[in-house]
Amino acid sequence: MIDENFDEVLEAIADAERGPTDEELSNAPYVNHYRLETIGESVQQIYGQVEGHPRIADPYVTTTPLFAFDPDAGWARTRSRWYKLGPDWLLPNPEERDEMIEAVQRLLKAMRDWVVAEIHDDQKLRGVIEERRDELPISSNIDDL
Repeated sequence: MIDENFDEVLEAIADAERGPTDEELSNAPYVNHYRLETIGESVQQIYGQVEGHPRIADPYVTTTPLFAFDPDAGWARTRSRWYKLGPDWLLPNPEERDEMIEAVQRLLKAMRDWVVAEIHDDQKLRGVIEERRDELPISSNIDDL
């Protein structure tokens, strides 16, 4: 299971697909001197200096998983919130910036599509389980056969 809060995850993905409104971005924490970090094989997150975070007083944050990233437009959408991105993206190789943006955006789109499919599959499975709740369980004991 991906997350118990399916609606919140789907809302974050929908936000990521449409991009931020001016109001959402004006209320977003500002992160600068940041880098992208990878969790596992493909989940991206941001680590950087933050100002205006509603829950974290530390000047450095590691975000929840990243769902959308557009440094040219100056924003990112994570699992929990929007961020305004400052100009200081700490790239290992700044000459590959445009290629990196394109690769990260493709990866995030594939991840969003996968998460939505997994949530829908999980919701369908829960529906089947609920529909069959009153049916007799299948015997797992050889003596009952």
